[in-house]
Amino acid sequence: MKNKHIITILSVLVISLVGCKSQSDNCTVKGSIQGVKEGAELELQDAWNSFKVVATASVNNGTFEFHPRFKSRTHVYLYAKDPNDVYANPLDGGQLKDFFLEPGTINVDVHADDEADMYTGATGTVLNDAYHRIQTADDDAKETLWEEAIRDERTSLLAIEYADNESGDLTRASEILNSLSPDQAKDYKKYIATMKKRWARRAKAEERRKIAAEKGMNLLHQQYIDMEYTDVDNNRVSLSSIVANPANHYVILDFWATWCGPCVQSIPTLKDVYDRYHDRGLEIYSVSLDFKTKEWKTFVAENGMTWVNVLGKDRKAVEDYGVESIPTIYLIDCKTGEILVRDAHPDLDSILSNLL
Repeated sequence: MKNKHIITILSVLVISLVGCKSQSDNCTVKGSIQGVKEGAELELQDAWNSFKVVATASVNNGTFEFHPRFKSRTHVYLYAKDPNDVYANPLDGGQLKDFFLEPGTINVDVHADDEADMYTGATGTVLNDAYHRIQTADDDAKETLWEEAIRDERTSLLAIEYADNESGDLTRASEILNSLSPDQAKDYKKYIATMKKRWARRAKAEERRKIAAEKGMNLLHQQYIDMEYTDVDNNRVSLSSIVANPANHYVILDFWATWCGPCVQSIPTLKDVYDRYHDRGLEIYSVSLDFKTKEWKTFVAENGMTWVNVLGKDRKAVEDYGVESIPTIYLIDCKTGEILVRDAHPDLDSILSNLL
């Protein structure tokens, strides 16, 4: 009896080991890489499992190779662990590619200095070849290729990614998910549930943006709404106090942040119009949406932003003015309190030259 139990236990162990191996056997991800520092650490992050790191590798003589282990096919992103190791990545965070893990040899060639290359996927396996064809096709051909892929049982798993791409139309996205087999729907149930929750949040956010946009446009030619925030010298300064100042004829109300690239690019324009028109009665009231007070103050000082700068941490003014993106600039007539201009990048010099 004892020997029989030993044999049974050994049999279970053998079956378990074989089962584990069959879930992720013979998967190699390799390729060449340009625009990334030699020796840089690379990661594969599982997008369908909370971006868990499933494998790491290093750049060696302009190449890399992963041997990831995974339980089932999944969508991954290739990242440089340190974004500073990417010399010319058009997106922050070190993202380089996305593709799918499945058994086989997956070929991934990275050209980090080419923005379009980030969206070309990988090749070498059935799922990745199909995804690559879709990603590199003309926009007019993509829908046909997606439909072909989800009808093919070998590549039908792409329905998850296709549905996510179409999530602006929740009915259509749900129809696409219905093309998954019952086993696929069961195996990826957890991620699909997470994805649907994200869609719902996105739909609510879009509705809020639409309301904000309508509200913002409705403020045009209406009275400005007052606000009061702390400036760089820790004094509370209201917008109404700036508008009511007899020396001011027009006030630029500027919503911005130090982390906003377009906002930072617009600073030289604001400095130019301030230098040109301040003595004629122009003032600027800049509301930063930054969270870090010290960094914000340092940025304002280093960039010579000598007008009124306040920190709008509570976001109430953003809601009051229906600000849906930054930069957003308003021009207020101090005599009437009327909002004359609402735009992201108005031609302030042309407008002010006719007013002052």
